[in-house]
Amino acid sequence: MRRGRSVPTVSAIVMLTLVCAQPASPQSAAASNSLMAFGALIVGTWEGAGSRHEFTWGVGRQLLRSQSWFGEGEAWTLVSEGWWYWDPGEQTIRGQTIAVNMGIDLFEHRSRVEGSVIVSDLVSHGELGGVYVELWAFDDDGYTWSLEQDGAQVMGARYVRVR
Repeated sequence: MRRGRSVPTVSAIVMLTLVCAQPASPQSAAASNSLMAFGALIVGTWEGAGSRHEFTWGVGRQLLRSQSWFGEGEAWTLVSEGWWYWDPGEQTIRGQTIAVNMGIDLFEHRSRVEGSVIVSDLVSHGELGGVYVELWAFDDDGYTWSLEQDGAQVMGARYVRVR
C-alpha cells in the first residue's frame, strides 16, 4: 500500500503558513517599540561601585539577558542572571532575576521606559526582600541607579559603560 500525505498534515502546513504570513498586530508593534527602547538604553557592559552589569539581546531581540558580578579588576564573582521580555497579557516589560549571596533570591520587575529613564516596579524575595521602585537614569556618561522604598532612596550607585 502506497503512503501519501495525510489530510491533517497538509492542513497543519496550510494553517502554519497562514498564521506566519499574517501582518504584525498593534500589540506586536507596542512590544517591539517598548523592548527596543529598553534595549537601546541598557545593552552593554557597565561598571561602578564594585559591580559589573552586562545586558545582551536574546533570541530575535525579543528577550534581554543580564548578568551581574561583584568584585573588581580581574576578580569578578557572578551573583545574578536575569531576563526581560514583553508580556502581552500585562502590556508591560517583565523581568526576573535570580541572585545568590546578596540576601535576595528572586527579583520580579515590571518595567517601562520614560524618556531616558527605565522605571521598574520591583518585588524582591528572600531575607532582604520587599517592594521597591528601581530607577536607571541614563545620560551621556552612563547611568545612575537608585532603589526607592516608600518614596525614599535606600540604595544607589553610578555606572559607566565599559563595552
